[in-house]
Amino acid sequence: MSERVRLALLAFLLSTAGSAAPAQDSYPADIAPPPGTRYPCALTALPPGLPGVPPADRAFVNRTYSRVLRATQAKLLLLKSLDERQGMSDALARYLGETEALAGRQKADAVPEGLGPFQKDVLAALELQQAFFRKALPLREAGRSMDAAYQMPEGRQASARLVAAFGQMQARYPSWSAETRDSIYHHLCALDLF
Repeated sequence: MSERVRLALLAFLLSTAGSAAPAQDSYPADIAPPPGTRYPCALTALPPGLPGVPPADRAFVNRTYSRVLRATQAKLLLLKSLDERQGMSDALARYLGETEALAGRQKADAVPEGLGPFQKDVLAALELQQAFFRKALPLREAGRSMDAAYQMPEGRQASARLVAAFGQMQARYPSWSAETRDSIYHHLCALDLF
């Protein structure tokens, strides 16, 4: 490889290095659940332009719900593993790795003024779900049912934080379109355990 080609390749790699992280938080074109799983509600993709959400908030909402979607998909894979009692420890490790990375990017994101309480609710819900699954794994390994796991308070607490997050969104965007409202609601519903 010539020096000129090597330098051009290096320049290209350096110019695109910073763009990889934001791309992983852009809302995906395909929102299908992972193979062998299904969403627990009628999840629809975020509508283009997020009608009713002010322009200054749209990029944050888009990134946040991309992360919510990815956390939901990670949750579905872990639930499948726990239901089938196969590869549970590995599935929990993958779930924790994925959701911790998503939470880290969410914490680092610039939050539009007024969305701080929403941000806290979403992050708290993720943290509580992580705690729920950390406790659910030993129960399943001991042969207990998922019904026993669902009795743990962290699951209900996470659910309450997701309901609160939706309430924050609904209060902030009272004139959002029905399509936007339903999509936002179902993203949080799909992440919920109940």
